[in-house]
Order: sequence, then structure tokens, then C-alpha cells
Amino acid sequence: MVRNQKIVCSACRRRKSRCDGVSPSCGACVASNSACHYEKSPSVAYVRTLQARIRELEAKEGWESTNTPTTPSLVWSGYGNEDGDSVCLDALGDVSYHNGTSALHADPPRSLSEHSTTISLTSDESDTDYIRERLVASAVAQKRHESTSLDTVSSIINLPKDLVETLFKLHWCWLHPCFLFVYRPAFMRDISALAQENHPATYCSLALIKVICATSCRLMRGPETVWQSANSIETSKELTARVVSEARVLLAMETLNRPSISTIQGLLQQSARDVACGNSSSAWLYSGMAFRMAVDLGLHVSPDKLQQYSTTLTIEDIEIRKRLFWSLYAWDKLISLYLGRMPSFIMGAEKVSLEFLDDFTDQDPWVPFYGSAPKSGSLPPYPPTPGHVTSCFKELCKLCKILTRMMLELYNTHPIYSLELSSELRAASFVKIKKEFQGWYSSLPPFLCIPPENMPQLSPPPHITSLNLMYYTALILLHRPHVASGQVSLSAMAEQSRRTCQAATTAIYDLLNMYVATFGFHHITYMNSYCTYTAATTAVYLLQTSDDTSQSHDSRQTTWPELKFLLHILQHSASAIPSLNRSIDIIRAKIKRIFERQVSRKMDSLFQNLVSSRDRGSTLIGNDSCQSALFGFDTAMSSNATKTLSNSPILDWENDTQAEHLSCWDTWLPAFPAQDISYGSEVMLNIQDTLSPEMRSIIMGSNLDAQSQFNPSMPCVP
Repeated sequence: MVRNQKIVCSACRRRKSRCDGVSPSCGACVASNSACHYEKSPSVAYVRTLQARIRELEAKEGWESTNTPTTPSLVWSGYGNEDGDSVCLDALGDVSYHNGTSALHADPPRSLSEHSTTISLTSDESDTDYIRERLVASAVAQKRHESTSLDTVSSIINLPKDLVETLFKLHWCWLHPCFLFVYRPAFMRDISALAQENHPATYCSLALIKVICATSCRLMRGPETVWQSANSIETSKELTARVVSEARVLLAMETLNRPSISTIQGLLQQSARDVACGNSSSAWLYSGMAFRMAVDLGLHVSPDKLQQYSTTLTIEDIEIRKRLFWSLYAWDKLISLYLGRMPSFIMGAEKVSLEFLDDFTDQDPWVPFYGSAPKSGSLPPYPPTPGHVTSCFKELCKLCKILTRMMLELYNTHPIYSLELSSELRAASFVKIKKEFQGWYSSLPPFLCIPPENMPQLSPPPHITSLNLMYYTALILLHRPHVASGQVSLSAMAEQSRRTCQAATTAIYDLLNMYVATFGFHHITYMNSYCTYTAATTAVYLLQTSDDTSQSHDSRQTTWPELKFLLHILQHSASAIPSLNRSIDIIRAKIKRIFERQVSRKMDSLFQNLVSSRDRGSTLIGNDSCQSALFGFDTAMSSNATKTLSNSPILDWENDTQAEHLSCWDTWLPAFPAQDISYGSEVMLNIQDTLSPEMRSIIMGSNLDAQSQFNPSMPCVP
């Protein structure tokens, strides 16, 4: 009988000799007349295979016990085509994914599947605790040796060690907790193996290291800072350009090899960097390649199922596969919102578990790292705080599952039903998704929830604040199609949606005010910036459509300083996130049209529409001072100075009582700021800028509806 389980005794491990794993003494120890001792317990996959075999024998002999509690199980024969999860082993014995229609599909070897008629979806509690202890212990031990790994990185990529240390600290502090693209313990451990030719580095590659460094470079301050390496002296700007170029080349070469975990992680990191830098086409391409590779490696297949086909998967492998799947899933939703495109990585969300057993980062202290930022000394001191990184990421993934449904059911540009039925279905979906958001928020752990009515002085770690920002952004995206229908004055529920959008905008303003006062402007992530853009567009819409009532007058007095501060954040963040310039231009163009409309109407009322076009044109030039009040902030302005933004608004919104609210003025700004950038088919076909949004969506093929609306009459939903 061929043994597939890799069990090695202590003596053979010490001698680095082959061990046959026979109990109680292996062949090598018998031959050398030495004591044989096994330290490690069998893997979970091996234990479950034995358990399945025992159940099979008990069933044959009729030994079913009535006293043993039953557990959920998935019963199947061999491996079928269930839900499209066609797992097979390639020529090298690695897990691969090919559907039954593929010419490459082959059933797993009988030696792996003949005893796997029953697969338990729940592991014994003691097994779970044992696995968690091992993973946490490994994470703790590896963190102690990270300094040695950084020495290796410095020698491999030809960068000074102090620079490498700065870049990695910036990455682990500000970028990594958002999506957990990389499993830190395995990555840092395999860095040492990368320098040794005979030791394969499964979870690390030179391309991945370069991409991480390139991504962190945009967080460094002082572009003229000089760094001296072994061969040259470079400014930060020159060094960033070189590292980014080298990362792209290495990543391109790596995509030509067999798919691997490290390649997928590098593609995701590069996609995130390109989104922040405004390279939307390449960001979409890199993320698409990552999604395809993930499916090729079967990351969307339940690990419980995979363990029945590959005994080489360790508990660390299973943990990494689960984390990477959900990183892919979460990133797909954010880039879909940014580009205004349909989410493309959906399969597997109901099968891959969200139970991450390595929860070391939940209690590991988090402290901000600013590098050599000159203004970091003016920020308030921040005490070490439990990071809750894993728990926060789990809740983000749950939120993304609801966002997926919202995008598919409320923002789909290609409904498969008639227009009337589609509107009814969207209204029904609105009610159900609203309940899901409420349920998600009510079940949020207290250490992840930031109540708007009790905002702390110091912000929690950035990823926790980002989670709360994303929730309020999701509320705005949920309710804006209802508000944008134009029936607010005719429907109580539509008015309620309007108030929800206004309250969410205020909550985002308060969260960002707290965040900036704690960490400054420079370390705002793109996810936070998208939330800022969504709140700013909502503020513009609320201001331009408000009525002349005492309640709306008070609302305008609140919304105006909120809009000014939100624009202030976007402009400050644009230096590190160039793609925000596009968002700023969208808002600027809208406000400019509103100013021109205001001045034009005032001139017409004064001169009874007899004003010449020359005089009117000269009057409009005076709007520069109004626009500078919104877009010309002093960059030295501190977060404390935002309190002065509550002064009287420059634009007389509240006296604009005779405005005719035409549909062209009441249109909400696009929900997805990068949707109408010319790229892809628009560039090839030389599409005109005046193309309607509907025709643009048809040509692009997969765009979300940036101006989604539905009938505000709500159906009865049980």
C-alpha cells in the first residue's frame, strides 16, 4: 500500500534522511537501532480520511449508533460535477480546476477518492483549536525573525536595508490590513528560501517583493530625499520609478510561468497600485488575470473538498487559500465600484469558509508608522491598540457579499425582464438588501463599530475606520436610485431614503474628520477616497435639490461645510492617489454649472432677460472666487481648522427659491468615478465624448448603471 501521508519522525528529520513513517518505529530507525519518536500529529486531511473509512465500515456492518449526535455532511460518490467544482490533479500532482466538458479534466486517482464517499463539513472542536494554536505559534515565531528576512530582501533587490524596512513597515501598517493579499508569516519565511537555489519559495517571489515595495513607495514623503544603494545614488522619485518599472517587468515574466499563489498576490497588489495611480485599464487587466489564475488553481473550491484529493495540502496551505480567495472576492467588488463594471469574481462565496484560524493579528498591537514624514510629529500620540485585522477583514467580506447583490440587482444595465417587471423586482430587492445591511451592522462586534452619536477622539486603526466608511457608502449606493427617481416629494419612503443618504454623508464626514485629526491626510487609502467621493456627490445633490423649508434650510447649513471638507480631503489625497484628480474634475464641472446657472438667473431677473451675451460672459468670470473657495484650499490647513468651514456659504443656496428643478440639473453625479474614462473599445472606435451613458454602457458591455433609478412604490415583501 502506497503511503500518501507525509509523516517524518524526529530522528529522520534531524538526520535529514527519508522516513517511511511506519509506526511504532520507521525503517531507518530500525536499521540504525535508534529510538523513533513522532512529534507531529497526523494532518486533518489524513484524520478525516480515516474517519470516513470508519463510517463506511460501520455502515456496512450496521453499526450506526443512535447515541452519537449527527453533524452536517456532504454525501457524494467519487467526484461529480456538483456546482461546477471540477477538481482534478495535473501531471505534477497539483490541484487544478477543469469542468467536466474540458479535454483536460480527469477524475482524481482512486487511491484518493475511493474512501471519500462522505465528507464532513465541520471539524471537531479539538482539531480546530489545535490548528489555531499551531498557526498562531508559527505567526508569532516568524515575526521575531523578520529582521533577518529583511536583510535577505535588501541583498536580493539591491535596495538599502533602511529603505526596505521603511517600505515594508508602511505596507504592513497602512495597506496590508485592507485586503490581506499576502499571508505575512509564510511570505516572510519564504523570503529566506528565495535566496537559496535548492529551496523552493512557495509563497514568495522576487516579483511579489518588488510589487510590494513599489506599492509602498507612493506613501513615502519627500520626493527629493536621497537614497544610496550599492551602485548608485537616487532621489525618492527616481528610485520609485525604477522599482515600479522593475516590478512590472518581473510580474509580466512571472505570468508566463505556471499559476502560483505568489503570482496572484503580485497581480492583486499591482492592480491596487494602478487603481490609486489612475491606470484603470491596467488595473482591470491585472485583476482579471488574478481572477483567472485563482479559478485555475481551484481557490474557489471548498477546502474541505480539496483535502480529499490532495494529501500534500497542509493546514497552512488551507488557511492561505481561504484568505486569498476572500481577498480576491473583496478586491473584485471595490474595483467594480470604481470602474462601474459588473463584478466578475463571484463563484465560491457560499462554499469557501470565512473562518480564519490564524487570529494572531486580532490581538497583535497596531501602531501607526509614518516613516520620515515631516508633519508626523504634530499628530497626537497613538497608544498601541489591538489591530483586530482578521476580524475586520471577515466583516468586510460579509459586507462585500451584500454589495455584490446590490450591484447585480440594482445597478445592472441589462435587466432580463420587462421594464415594468424589472422596476418591481428592483424595488423588492431594495427592501431585502436594506434588511441585510441592517442585519450586518447590528451584528458587528463592538470593537469594530464606530457609532456616529459617540465618535471617539482618536480614530481606531485605519482598516476599522475604512470598514465603517464603506458601510455608510453602501447605504448611499443603496438608497440613491430611490432618491434619484425624483419622487421624493410624492413618496414617504423616498423621503426616508433621502434622509438616510444625508445621515450617511454626515457620518462619513465625521469619520473622516476623526481620521484626519488622528493620522493626517497623507495615509488615506483609495477605499477611503472612494467613500469621500460618494459622500461629496451626495452633498452636491442634496444642496441642488433642496426645497425652501425651515428643515431644508438647516440641512443646507450643515451640508455646505461638509462638502467643503470632503473636497478638501480629495485634493490633499490626490498627491499620493493621482486617480482622485478625475473625481475632483467631475465634482468641479458639476459645481461650475450650478454657479453659472445661479448667476445667469440672477442677471436675468435684474435685467429682465435683456442682458447681452457679452455682459453675461463677463459676469460668469466672477465665479472664480466661488470655485477657489471650494477647490483652492491652503495645503497647510490643519484638521483642526476645519471647524471654521461652518461660515456662511459663498453660494446663496438657501435664497434660490425660484429655481426650476429641471432634470438636467437634478441628475446625481455618477456613482462610479472612473466609468466614463476613455479606454478599451472607446479608444479603438474613436467614440465621441458626447455619447449618451446608455449607448456607452452598451458598447462597454458590462458597465453598472451610474444613474440607476426604480419605481419608489414599494411592494409588500414578507
